[in-house]
Amino acid sequence: MSLQFLGETGVYVPDRDAIRITALAVGSHIGCYATRSALEAIGCTRDDPPRKLVDRFEANRLAFELAAMIKYRRSTAPNLAALHIGQEDLKSLEPAPKRAEIMRRPLAEKPRRVRRRPAHLR
Repeated sequence: MSLQFLGETGVYVPDRDAIRITALAVGSHIGCYATRSALEAIGCTRDDPPRKLVDRFEANRLAFELAAMIKYRRSTAPNLAALHIGQEDLKSLEPAPKRAEIMRRPLAEKPRRVRRRPAHLR
């Protein structure tokens, strides 16, 4: 099961202090809310007006849609009506550290590997 997002612009919901987009699932629609923590993760501040929040959200909309799809697929609730996308959901989309970054760590951090002789040479 997957979500199909409507092409509408996100709507700021002041009661929830979040931006809402709608996704269609099999037989229902789901409100997806980008929470304040997620908005702060993309660079929004508490002083930003709603229009600026929506503009920054739209610039990062693909990340929110991906996070919503992942959260929806992992959900165990049968009749889900709303998804709340937070900062931790966006962080799960960050790539794993590259091998080059791992190799640049000081030697003290690397665990020592023990070389064992092959069984037929013991």
